[in-house]
Amino acid sequence: MVWPAIVLLVIQGILLSFFCFFAFYNYLYGIASLWKPRIRRIKPPDKTVAVVIVSFNEKHVLEDTVRACEALTYRNKIIVLADDSTDPEIIEKNRRFAQLRGCQRVSEHPFFQEVDRGDGKGELEPVEIWESPHFILFHRPMNAGFKGGSLEAVRHFLQSKQIDRMYLLDADWHPQQDALEQTLAVLEADTNAAFVQTKRISSRKGMNLFQKYVAIYEEGCYYADFEGRQVIGHPILFSGCCTLFRLEAVAAVGGFTPGHLTEDLDLTDRLWIHGWKGIYLGEVVNHGEVPFSYEHFRRQQERWAAGSARALRDFFLPILTTRKLSFIEKLSAIRQNAYFTSTLLTALALLLGILTVLWLSVAWNSYAVEFYLYVMGLFRIPVLFVIYGCILANFIEPLVMIFVKKRSFREALHLPMSFWYTWSNLYAYIVGNIKGLFGVKFDWFCTPKFRRSSVERFQRIPLTIRVVNLCTCAAFLCLYFTEGWMFGWFDEFALLWLPAFLLGSME
Repeated sequence: MVWPAIVLLVIQGILLSFFCFFAFYNYLYGIASLWKPRIRRIKPPDKTVAVVIVSFNEKHVLEDTVRACEALTYRNKIIVLADDSTDPEIIEKNRRFAQLRGCQRVSEHPFFQEVDRGDGKGELEPVEIWESPHFILFHRPMNAGFKGGSLEAVRHFLQSKQIDRMYLLDADWHPQQDALEQTLAVLEADTNAAFVQTKRISSRKGMNLFQKYVAIYEEGCYYADFEGRQVIGHPILFSGCCTLFRLEAVAAVGGFTPGHLTEDLDLTDRLWIHGWKGIYLGEVVNHGEVPFSYEHFRRQQERWAAGSARALRDFFLPILTTRKLSFIEKLSAIRQNAYFTSTLLTALALLLGILTVLWLSVAWNSYAVEFYLYVMGLFRIPVLFVIYGCILANFIEPLVMIFVKKRSFREALHLPMSFWYTWSNLYAYIVGNIKGLFGVKFDWFCTPKFRRSSVERFQRIPLTIRVVNLCTCAAFLCLYFTEGWMFGWFDEFALLWLPAFLLGSME
């Protein structure tokens, strides 16, 4: 009876083919990013551009961000602070902030928000608007619909003022001074472009070690992945902020979705399937922050995983059936939607590895085990080549960034810790994916913004999660010991997973 071996080989082959799919695009975009993309530009018209800063109970960063926006050299701009704060002290501070910029409160306007006072009955409450020629405070009474809800309300507000260009920023991102001129020149040159996405990198001065680890993979996407897509002409992602929008296109596909955990991917998918495209302009750089502590990073990754899984569930078939994308573009779009969902495959591969070793140990000298080992022996070299190639694909983007783009060779020393910290969140990815795929309610988690000179006390991950990671670390330690004791195998993957789960149990 060889069926256990055949079933195992088939499952392993399917999993490996999925990993090859993701690895292919990592290599493709990483290599393509070595070339400079050709981007058409025209002289930008003198259109009004709204620079929208999305804010929720931000204590520390708004003044610096607004000053950075006021330093933008584009003349015909208006700064809009889209604030959903519920803290009375912060609300009052933002009012004074608007008054210092010559704003007067607008007493009559058509913008209201339904507010639930706790009795299940909603009532309409006016949005608080303070306005001057160059600055607007747009304060909603509640953070209903999270960031997507705020952006959709602001979109309608800008539409009422006949403003169709919006440069979006999160509360702690600072654009370079000519960002509007450069992005507007690109957007106006292509009437089929819905947005221009720009580069986001972390401010190096004052970063702690953990931030340096996190920044490597986040920035690698902008230096390699996005750049490679633009070179080849594959679909470009709107990544949440630092983006110039043609609001006409956003309105044409239904606007921003209130309450979506990844409103950026949700909007991007709808733009793609309706024939709109994005452009990546890596020459424009915005500086901001990555999570300051491990718990904030874990919660952020769980939210991204949940939102991406929901987007994959909602748009998998529409992407496959749209006529607006070519076949290779559809695969690229699906890869983007499944970016975090691929962690479920990683978890399945790890579980399958444990079960395989247990089966080999229990059924040793059986015909099925001998057949399995014989087949694996026949294809050992090509299989190992493919497996190692898939593992290396996880490093291709940061390697291109470190050694080719930035030539910041010291950052290579942080690469192992960056990998281990990322994969120590495997259970967070699993939980987020399950919630997103099955529509389980998931509260928004806003990564706290901060000034490095006044960082609040670090949070630790819950004890339960640390215990689970420690138990997993122990289980894998037993697995690798069993491989060596029973079969004489040295499993180099221990160097990847044991430190990751150990970190997840200690932070």
